Parts: sequence; C-alpha cells; structure tokens
Amino acid sequence: MRHNEKVTQYITTSYVTIKKENMNINIATIITCFNRKDKTTSCLAHLFEATNNYNIQHSQLPIELAIFLTDDGCTDGTAYAVKNICKGKNLHIIQGDGNCYWAGGMRLAWEEALKSKTDWDFYLLLNDDTLVSNEVFEELLATHTYCLKTFGKPGLYSGIICDINDESIITYGGEKFHSKLQGRSYNINPSATPQEVDMTNANILLIDRNVVDKIGIFYKGYIHGCADYDYSMTAKKNNIPTLTTAKCCGKCEYDHPSGLAEIQKLMSMSFKQRKRYVNFPTHSDKDYLLFVKRHTPKRFIFSWILRKIRIISPKIYYKVCLLRNMEGY
Repeated sequence: MRHNEKVTQYITTSYVTIKKENMNINIATIITCFNRKDKTTSCLAHLFEATNNYNIQHSQLPIELAIFLTDDGCTDGTAYAVKNICKGKNLHIIQGDGNCYWAGGMRLAWEEALKSKTDWDFYLLLNDDTLVSNEVFEELLATHTYCLKTFGKPGLYSGIICDINDESIITYGGEKFHSKLQGRSYNINPSATPQEVDMTNANILLIDRNVVDKIGIFYKGYIHGCADYDYSMTAKKNNIPTLTTAKCCGKCEYDHPSGLAEIQKLMSMSFKQRKRYVNFPTHSDKDYLLFVKRHTPKRFIFSWILRKIRIISPKIYYKVCLLRNMEGY
C-alpha cells in the first residue's frame, strides 16, 4: 500500500487506526514572496504554531511540513529573516529573478517540490499575507474526510478566510457563480459542513496529491493573477471535488481595489498611463482575458472589447458596466 493510501485510510477512520511505523502526513507548503518580510515571517510563524498544535493533538499521525518558498528578488532581507524563523525546519528557498510575480513564483516553488523524492500526501498553497488559525489543519483535513465520504475521491480544499480586523467579513475562500456567462460570483460563508464551490482562492488551499497527478500545477500562461481561479475551475472540469472548509481557518486583509475604485483611478490617468497600468503584471488585462478565454469562451470577445474600451474611455466602460449590472466591473 502506498504511503498516501495509508494516510487516506487513516484520516477517513477519524484518527482511530493503530499507528503504523513511520506514519505521518507529508505536506509540501508552496509560497512566493517579494519584499514583505514582516508579513512573510508572520505567516510562517502562524503556520508553524498551527502545525505544532495539530501534532500535539494527533501524535499518532503527525504532520511533516516542508516549505518551498520563492524569493522573487527580495531586497528587504526577507530570505535572511525566513532562514532565521525556519531554523531546524525543512526549508527550500528558490531564487526568482524579480519577474516571477505571484503565479510564476508559485509555479517555481511547486515545481521544486515535485522534484523532491518525498512522497507528498498534500500540497498546501499559502499566501504570505495570510495568518492561519491554530485549527487550520483540523479544518482542512476534516474537509478531506468529508470529501472522501461524500464523493468517494479526493479533491482540493480552500480555507475560508475572514478580515484581519473584522471576523464577520469574509475576504477569501471559495465562490459560486450568480452567472458564469457574465462572470458574476459571490463569496461562500461558513456553514455546518464543507461546501462545493465553483472556484477558489489559493490563500489557503490544500490539494491532494492525486489531484496534482491528474491536472498538474498552475497553468503556465498566467503571470500574476487568476491562476488559482483557473486551477480550481480546471479541477471542476475534470470532475474533481472543489470545496471550502466549514469554518474560517485564517485571516487576511482584502487588498484588491473595488471595481469602482479602479475605474476612478483609470479616469484620473492619461491614455499612456492607462496603457502602462493595464499591461503591468500585477493588474494585467492579459491574465484576466486568458482566464475568460479558457473558462467562459462565449464571452471572450465581449470581454476583450470591454477591456479595450476601459483603456480608451473609462467613463464609457463604467456606464456599460452599470447598464449590465456587472459587479466588480
């Protein structure tokens, strides 16, 4: 029996199976960072605390955690600080050139994890501005158990995340579509049981190894954004269960501008400034349009035209969005 099959069998029996020799849950944590030293180290500190908390309660099947972190050209001492906080930990720092951005940095770290000889049971994708709760592994593995019992196969599991200052506000996790054709969706709130969703964020995303064996890692076409949405929707297309945890299991500030705020920003720019803005990787139209083309191709032409109008005349773009009741613009 493969190690992963032993772990799956163990987890699905609610942690009462007799301990087997050298049994543990091997998790490769995938992170990328750029000049956010304090946030990155705080993220890792919370992760290690959660791991210790889990292992104290489940010493019969402890988590063996490895960190694969892309340092995408940090100049603020992030790598040094990470090495300090990770002393004695299984840490792998992969050096980026400053042009990986989020999607590229996550792919680079993930590829390094795949090269490892370790028989990973799960891959944990984690944003470096996210603070996991002490119960994060309880929630994620409970969702895994629910998935196996409900669907008869493993999937991917997104942790519901609340605002760092207001736990009543859900910032990330999973989303369902109001209208897939229009690209309108809403966040899923905590509930009594895990919930199926249409797409997920990767602030906290636990992925069973069998999922990676089937669909691989992030699609190479993405530079910065949309890669997590794409991955979860690709999983759905391949009949892989895509779930959120039942409860919140982390905190993170929602740091993306609202559609209205971005339109107002574009209105204040010159045409040349707008062109530079929409072509910059951290808010590139390319990632968004690639996502639309891959998952809602029927609206690609319309979306492409709208994005061109957004550059030429943000005011007209805004009016069109209002007429079509397009949330997020």
